[in-house]
Amino acid sequence: MTLEEIRVQIDKIDSEMKPLFLKRMECARHVAEAKAVTGGDVFVLERELAIIEKRAADVEEVHTEYVAFLRHLMSVSRRFQYGILKKMQDTVIRDALQKAGLDEEQEHKQVKLAFTCQKEASDLNLYLNMVQLNGIFLDQMEVRSEDGIQKVTLVLEGSLKEETMRRLICQIAKEAEGFQIISLNA
Repeated sequence: MTLEEIRVQIDKIDSEMKPLFLKRMECARHVAEAKAVTGGDVFVLERELAIIEKRAADVEEVHTEYVAFLRHLMSVSRRFQYGILKKMQDTVIRDALQKAGLDEEQEHKQVKLAFTCQKEASDLNLYLNMVQLNGIFLDQMEVRSEDGIQKVTLVLEGSLKEETMRRLICQIAKEAEGFQIISLNA
């Protein structure tokens, strides 16, 4: 096969994947709507790990890449669901602000937050990807590792009044350990 023939084949495959992706996202919408009623969590780590293990079990040569693809796809799906779950966003943000002694009405252009993740699981890249997927600019980041735990501090450009920031904050809060909003900076 020539390079041009391979590219034509890739284009064909990508075109075939598009309707499946759209169908998957429609299912994600229905999941979010159901969870809005039941109050269920969007992120259930055990379920996602079991799905990835099952789907990737027969993939050999590109196993790592396929697992990364599935993890990213699931992250995109969760991002979409969190966008639908406005009451969840409101609750998460209100609770985090109360815990920090902050007022959402305070004028701010940056949100400083912190969370932890397992160093071995290497999930930090997924959290950074969440920031990028929401179109939020990362102004500052600090990572300290201690006893296998990564302690992460991010300064994000934007306001809690912005839909994309609310969605991102909700997703990180629901998926990361030890989440907290530290400050709202002018």
